[in-house]
Amino acid sequence: MNIRTLNDLHNVPRGAAVSVGMFDGVHRGHQKVLQSLCRFAEEIGTLPLVITFDQHPRLVLSNQTSDFYLLNTNSERFSLIERCGIQNLLLIHFSPEVASLSACQFTHNYLLKKLAIKGLMIGYDNMFGNKQCNDFHLIPDMADKCNFKVAHEGSVSENGLLISSTQIRKALGKGDIALANNMLGYKYQIEGCVVEGRHIGRTLNFPTANIQCSDKLKMIPADGVYCAEITIDNRSHDAMCNIGAQPTFNGKTRTIEVHIFDFQQDIYNKEITLRFLEKIRDIHKFNSSEELVNQLIADKKQCLQHLSEIRRAR
Repeated sequence: MNIRTLNDLHNVPRGAAVSVGMFDGVHRGHQKVLQSLCRFAEEIGTLPLVITFDQHPRLVLSNQTSDFYLLNTNSERFSLIERCGIQNLLLIHFSPEVASLSACQFTHNYLLKKLAIKGLMIGYDNMFGNKQCNDFHLIPDMADKCNFKVAHEGSVSENGLLISSTQIRKALGKGDIALANNMLGYKYQIEGCVVEGRHIGRTLNFPTANIQCSDKLKMIPADGVYCAEITIDNRSHDAMCNIGAQPTFNGKTRTIEVHIFDFQQDIYNKEITLRFLEKIRDIHKFNSSEELVNQLIADKKQCLQHLSEIRRAR
């Protein structure tokens, strides 16, 4: 993928068909828009171009962002956009100055003056520009006057629920990985580094890798025990993951602990990717180590059964 900034505009295709948005999650709704953008560009005889931002507008515009987390890191987001057939991406720094522009001003200053676009693909709830200016509805008139085409793409629903980044965050916040993954169209993941932990799992004969997430803004699913996959050195392994504060051992800090099945290697300081498949249970405080071990044995059995079902369904 060719990722360019405004400082490198000479390498950005002019006269493209564009879609503008944050695309956090690149979920099934976004995927539909991006795939339609590719078809739209072909129909009008040009290239598809995605315009996105380096930081989420809410992180710039809102004073209440302490509980706001992203579904993707930028690198994940760009990779997912590329999977939809997009080869050209323009990354714009989202600043208060950019935020102040109305939809028509943004279209004039960026889409027309800098890029001379031939087409604009608008997805469901895909408005851009300062909402207080409220001129997004004038874009079709602007298109007629400035000789570019506008296309629209509808929403995507799952069991009557409109797929959106907000709904996916809600699902992850409840630990509903199955619903989140369904809306995303892929397995939710986090990337991070294996760091030193309390070594409690080793004493229970369930050694774990303590994962430190690489991006503090990345959303971590709700506390619980999950069936998971972990990728280390480009090899995938079955695993189960515990997210929480280890209440049985009076833990105070929320951690991400991964027990990798049939795995003995030293992986401290390794970069990993952890994918979530299914929530197995909530976190509980057990009365003894023995009681916890018995539960972990049952958890592992349930994870292996779930993994077996997934593979039989393929």
